[in-house]
Amino acid sequence: MTSVLDLWRAVDPSARLVSGSIDQLGRPVRGIARTRAAPPHLPDIGAGEVLVVDASILGRDGLDPIAAALGEPGSSRPVAAWVVSEAPIEVPPGGAILPILLGTGSVAGMAAAMEGYLDDEPEQLAAFVRAIRLAGAEAALADPQPAAPAGVVAARLRRGIAVTVDGTLRALNPRPAGHALAPRFAAAHARLLAERSDPGSASRRTRDGLWVLERSIHPGASAWLFDDLPPARIDALGLEALAVTLRALLRRRAAEPAGARGMPKTQPSTGDPMRDTLLAVARANGRIAPAARTLGVHRNTVLYRLRRAQAELGIDPRRPDDALRLLRGPGSDD
Repeated sequence: MTSVLDLWRAVDPSARLVSGSIDQLGRPVRGIARTRAAPPHLPDIGAGEVLVVDASILGRDGLDPIAAALGEPGSSRPVAAWVVSEAPIEVPPGGAILPILLGTGSVAGMAAAMEGYLDDEPEQLAAFVRAIRLAGAEAALADPQPAAPAGVVAARLRRGIAVTVDGTLRALNPRPAGHALAPRFAAAHARLLAERSDPGSASRRTRDGLWVLERSIHPGASAWLFDDLPPARIDALGLEALAVTLRALLRRRAAEPAGARGMPKTQPSTGDPMRDTLLAVARANGRIAPAARTLGVHRNTVLYRLRRAQAELGIDPRRPDDALRLLRGPGSDD
């Protein structure tokens, strides 16, 4: 059964929990109701439904009238309320036990997205995993370091992601607006390694309230998800998809000659530093850092040459069309 947390994380992970108990996020969702009317003119709400509320009905009292109306004895109580606004707004936190989320969009659009997810959750999750694996593989090809695919997954999930290899943090990616969580994980990771029993076990909470979920890559290496909220089903699947990519990446690195490990792969020079730079950025899918490592120059040098190429030639290899023309042109090895 899909929980409030599962629905939130899958439909709009950028939404914020502005009121309610984290413990209530595990309640199952059985349907969606919607309203553009203020209390007391709320619709009939079935058991287990999420109520999608138009933020335009909120007055100076903010969430309190909604929370009070939904908590009245004898009223139909939803498992959560989801307040949506066409543009980002600030709402004072409420003190209700009922989870109240705040996100952007329209009542009709958000309700339709939720209903679509509830109607076919397995296919929605499968499509997400396919997208995560593709994005992670592309990142690993452009930059064969664990931080590259881990960063992609952290951005997609909007969760903190870390990678540990032989007891050392090889990647530490905070979630958006959650940078303070990364130092907490870094401080706790040695203790987590010592305390763990099964890298594939369920999520757990650290002593300082940080939720963590671990997936084994191979003996001595793990991928971690960390946040101040418990992970949902989509988070666990995303972390497993990252672990699959990292297993392949670390196997490939282990098969490389010892002297070549950690060294950037260089490309034959065309004799023209500007063209070398444009080709390196195109081959790196527009990413500056791996292109700079391939060229053996500072990233600022790459950025300077790109600005010159835009101004003088009208070319930017970060644009897919320009990158394709460069890779197919004279001097390319594609």
